Amino acid sequence: GYNNSEKVKCFLRYSQSEMGDRIKDGKKFRKLSHEEALMHPLAAKYFDGRIFRIPAGEIDEIYKPEERLKDAMDENVSRIVEFFDKIPKREMGVTGSRLIGLKGKESDVDFVVYGKWWFIAREKIRRGIERGKLLKLDMNTWEFIYKKRKINIPFNVFLAHERRKFHRAFLGETYFDLLYVRGYDEIENGIPEEPGTKLGKITVEAVVLDDRYVFDYPAYYPLKHEVKAILCFTHSFVGQAFKGERILARGELEIIDGEKYLVVGTKREVEDEFIISINLLEREGLKEEVRDLL
Repeated sequence: GYNNSEKVKCFLRYSQSEMGDRIKDGKKFRKLSHEEALMHPLAAKYFDGRIFRIPAGEIDEIYKPEERLKDAMDENVSRIVEFFDKIPKREMGVTGSRLIGLKGKESDVDFVVYGKWWFIAREKIRRGIERGKLLKLDMNTWEFIYKKRKINIPFNVFLAHERRKFHRAFLGETYFDLLYVRGYDEIENGIPEEPGTKLGKITVEAVVLDDRYVFDYPAYYPLKHEVKAILCFTHSFVGQAFKGERILARGELEIIDGEKYLVVGTKREVEDEFIISINLLEREGLKEEVRDLL
């Protein structure tokens, strides 16, 4: 999220451990799952039910993707930067394990591009795959992502949505994700981030009115419906549908600032929550696979 005026939002991903396989400053660290993070002693102090919030005075260092890019510039990152050579370096960076100097042998590249430049980068990926400069993900990689995220829709439906997003690819043997972050001039855009009053799980069918922020965090899908919009807090369901498409979504109905929102992705592993494009399924002949959801 972007609203960090009182406390800074974050999530516990690494913990110091003698069993860890990541090393920094002579200390070993271990990557934590979502559940392990919530069981960590720090969760009792900082977890608010949705996210960790750290008082600004307790933070020793802030890592910015664009500022860390030069320090993370190994061979893999350098090739990706070169591929996006038309994008200013100040508009790109790295996040994830590389941001904090804890990359492992198998770490992929979580590559950040800011604001309007992200859409240019996404189009470059699409053209790169078409022209053979990039490789699309193979089936083993898609299956790994699907199982890791515990996606609650059939695999073929998941695959149809993912293949049109063009935010993941291989550059040679290097796998990378393209992550959207708002530009500094559009941080204050009125999209709510704070939890509201929970009213229970519901399923909504509606038309998406705009797709400017469907790859953001939270991903924002304004709807033609009494539910104003979907707020999606998981990378699994960003970019699921675009302007004019009819979607089916399940999540937690919340009242935020007097408006109804459907919140999807209350956990990293989404389990019983989803967003799907009905129009896409009709075009791909996959509607029968989600008959139980419809």
